[in-house]
Amino acid sequence: MKEHNDKKTTAYWIRTIAFWLSTGIIALETGVGAEWDLVRIPFVSAVIGRLGYPAYILTIMGVWKAAGVIVLLIPGYPRIKEWVYAGLFFVYTGAGASHLAVGEGGNAAGPFIFAALTLTSWALRSPGRRDFGPFPAGTGTYSRARKISYWIATAIIAFQLGAGGIGDLLRPDAVVEGMTLLGYPVYFCVILGVWKVGGAIALLAPRLPRLKEWAYAGAVFDLTGAAASHFATGAPAGKVIMVLVFACIALASWALRPPARRDLAEVAPGGNS
Repeated sequence: MKEHNDKKTTAYWIRTIAFWLSTGIIALETGVGAEWDLVRIPFVSAVIGRLGYPAYILTIMGVWKAAGVIVLLIPGYPRIKEWVYAGLFFVYTGAGASHLAVGEGGNAAGPFIFAALTLTSWALRSPGRRDFGPFPAGTGTYSRARKISYWIATAIIAFQLGAGGIGDLLRPDAVVEGMTLLGYPVYFCVILGVWKVGGAIALLAPRLPRLKEWAYAGAVFDLTGAAASHFATGAPAGKVIMVLVFACIALASWALRPPARRDLAEVAPGGNS
């Protein structure tokens, strides 16, 4: 028995050390990256230029990163942490894919390593940083009106993601023109398309509450980033407002989910999580 307890204690400390090591590396990279992005140091400006992205994207990423590193380090808030892990994974894999797209295979290794460290931190979290509790009291009653509202909002945002993702993957002239007007490289359509289609599927699939958090996070990041991009390039206010309306619909769908699509506690043992 003592030997068994010693093994459990050793395993616990190995897991804890590995978690904080991977989390510390990611938090440091994200925090420093946020500062570099916001002040636009020559190094990151040069990288962004080589990849073909507009300089203003550094401000968008810097703001999200600064908020993300705070959430990542503080205790609790597992549902918000899920969004941070999703955002970091999207940033790192997107950066790696971007380097590959412009023929910089050697520079793609770093972002993919950070993506792996992000998943390591995510997988090794303690229960207090991982397990979703039920929503606050008063949200447990699930009325017919709430269910209808949820499905209307979900259908709209799933269609927006799915149709938009397919359009991005097919890259018709209108999509290419729109991406170019915002200053983004055409290959970014493919990256966005893959994420959008995957997100739409995750939103419509039953259960999978943790994966749905990633899908909602991706939708909100995409839509708010698009609104900021339209604003930065001087697009008409109507375009900015329209994109933000879709972001609000995504948040409405997120808030109105039924328990089986929201809370891990509602998933049967051995079921999807």
